Amino acid sequence: MVEFIGEKKVFNDIKLTRIKEGSTEIFVPDPEFYVHGSSAYLPTSLPVFYNPVMEINRDLSIIFTKLYLDVSSEDKIYYVESMAGTGIRGFRILNEIDDDRLIVIMNDISRKAYELIKYNSRVLGYDSDRLILFNLDANYLFRKLCGELHIRPNIIDIDPYGTPAPFIFNALNCMKSNMGMLLITATDTAPLVGKFPNAALRKYGSKIIKNPFSREVAVRALTYMIGREGTILSIKIRPIIGLFLHHFIRLVLITDRGRRKSDEFWRSIGWMSFCPICSKYYVAKGLTNFPPSSCEIKGHGNTYAIGPIWVDPIIDPEYLIKAINVLRSNRSISPKNKEKLLSIFTAELETGDILFYYSIQEIARRLKVSTPAISDIVNYLRELGFRASRTHFDSVAIKTDAPLEILIKAVRELSPLHALRP
Repeated sequence: MVEFIGEKKVFNDIKLTRIKEGSTEIFVPDPEFYVHGSSAYLPTSLPVFYNPVMEINRDLSIIFTKLYLDVSSEDKIYYVESMAGTGIRGFRILNEIDDDRLIVIMNDISRKAYELIKYNSRVLGYDSDRLILFNLDANYLFRKLCGELHIRPNIIDIDPYGTPAPFIFNALNCMKSNMGMLLITATDTAPLVGKFPNAALRKYGSKIIKNPFSREVAVRALTYMIGREGTILSIKIRPIIGLFLHHFIRLVLITDRGRRKSDEFWRSIGWMSFCPICSKYYVAKGLTNFPPSSCEIKGHGNTYAIGPIWVDPIIDPEYLIKAINVLRSNRSISPKNKEKLLSIFTAELETGDILFYYSIQEIARRLKVSTPAISDIVNYLRELGFRASRTHFDSVAIKTDAPLEILIKAVRELSPLHALRP
C-alpha cells in the first residue's frame, strides 16, 4: 500500500509530497493541493501523472523483471520504462532489484515529468551509471535506442494513459533479437470488452461485441493485436500471463525473432462464438475456420461471433512457477498485493489453459435459484473428476473443463433455495 510520508517540497513550482511504495521513496505532486472535488481524477489532475491505484501493476514489473534477470546470463540487461511519469516504477526497479547487470532507462514526453525524475534521482540518491533518462516521444525513443545508440533493450514496459496500440510496432522492432520481454498495459478497456465495436476494430483489428466473457476476450484481443504487429517484423510472441485487474489489462510476453517462428503465431489465432441465451461458447482455430453459428441446444437459435483473437493458453506454466517463487521471496511488495497475486497465479496454473469461464451468478439467475458458494461448485466439479477453479476475470465465475450441462446441474443442486424446496 502506498504510504504518504508527509514531507513536503516545491520544485519547478510543483508542490510535492514524499511517498513510499514498496521499499522505494520518491516525491510526487501533492494530491492534497491539486485534487479537489468528487469528480476530479487524481492522475490527470496532477501536473505529472501518478496513479497510486496502479501499485499492483508496478509490482508485476518488479516480479517479471526479476524473473528475467534470474533466467538470463547476459552481462547487461536493459529495462526501458517508456512512459515514466514520476518515475516510481523505474526507481522501484532500480532500488528493489539487486543486480548490477540491470540498466534502467526512463523516459517521458512531458518536460515536467523528466525534470521531476531528475530531481528525485538527485535528491533521493538514485542517480547512478545504471540510470539513463530521456525526454522523448516513446516511439522516437524506441527508434533512437536501436538506431543511433545501438541499444537493443531486453525488457520494454509500456503503460500509456489509454491504448498501447500506437507504440507496439516500434517497441517490438527495437527489442533484442531473442528472448525479449514485453510488459504491456492497456487502460482503454471499453473497446476491448465490447462497448465500442468500431473502436475495437480500428485499434485492435478484432470484431468484439458485449459478451459474457468480456475480460478474457479483452486480454485475448490485445494479445492478438500485439502478435499480429510482431509478425510484420518476423517476431513471435509467447504470453507468460494475461491479467485484467481493476480498470486495466496487463500482459507479459516473451519475444523471439525469425520468420518461421513468427508464422507459428497464426496457429494460435481463431474465433469464438457464444449463445446469448445460455452463454455456451464455441472456439475454432484458424482465420478461415469459424465456430458454429447456432447453439447446439435446441431452441436457442443463433450464436454471436467474436474475433480474430488469441485462442491458445495465455499463461506459460514454466515461467509462472518461477514468477510465484520470485513473488514469495519478495520483501518489498505489500502483503495485500502479494497475497492477491499469489492467489491469481496459483489459480491460473490450475486452469489457465482452459478457455473462458462461466458466471455462476448468471446461471443461477437463469435457473431462478439463489447463487451457491463458488467454492462449493469448484469442489463439486473436482469430486466428479473435472478441473475447476476460481478466476480473477470474474469473482462470481469459474474456469472448468466440465460441460455446461454438468455445471447447470451443480448450480441447481447446490443452490440454497433448491435445498428448501419440497
